[in-house]
Amino acid sequence: MSRYSRNKKRLRQIEGRRAVIETILSDKKISHIDMASNNEGLQIDQIIDLANQKKIRINFIDKKSIAKKSSTKKSQGIILYIDDNYQSSVEEMIFFADKRKETPFLILLDRIQDPHNLGAIARTAEIFGVHGIIVPSKESAKISPGSIRASAGALEHILFAIVNSMNKTIEYLKKMNFQIITLDMLGKNIEDFDFDKSIPTALIVGAEHNGVSKSIIEKSDFILRIPMSGDVSSLNVSVATGITLYKLKFQ
Repeated sequence: MSRYSRNKKRLRQIEGRRAVIETILSDKKISHIDMASNNEGLQIDQIIDLANQKKIRINFIDKKSIAKKSSTKKSQGIILYIDDNYQSSVEEMIFFADKRKETPFLILLDRIQDPHNLGAIARTAEIFGVHGIIVPSKESAKISPGSIRASAGALEHILFAIVNSMNKTIEYLKKMNFQIITLDMLGKNIEDFDFDKSIPTALIVGAEHNGVSKSIIEKSDFILRIPMSGDVSSLNVSVATGITLYKLKFQ
């Protein structure tokens, strides 16, 4: 049985006040909201106002019922239910960038299994104008209440694709004239990299322990590393992604 709630349609849970606000502000199709009857605060007032404006039904129920329904156990007394139709495609991401008259910039996550890392990366990616996030169908975190909460709702504003083969996806992107940039400890110092913003780009990052798989590294056009001078041997993947995006976007 799925962790997500189900009615006649498959619904996905969005939990936490900020994530709920961001979801309501997006163009997603919302089913309804469950809210603890004793919930108070400025964000709760904002949620109620937005829900009334968009004619979204709010069910006021007791706090224990909300806690029982929560997947993250950090719902802050509110759960929003949305149609589970979040998946996009690589082609849609490229079209989205073209529609905005921007050079496509995508992020591929190789075997990142922590939903909180996925959420944190999505939050940073959305802020820096990334056009989509791509993950493999196996050995990878997917959109979940935990990842959405960690993204502060950003996963509701960025295109997200699940692919069967990362290697075939990279081969397709190369045919579409993308430059493939991979983060790896043995790569070139990012400070010495002359990034061409006019070329469509796919940035690939991997989990801390395993890194990016060898087959993907071999397909990469550029392999970069972030210089470090401390005693810790590696950065959290979401932090490393944020540093890299800042460097590539604003150098």
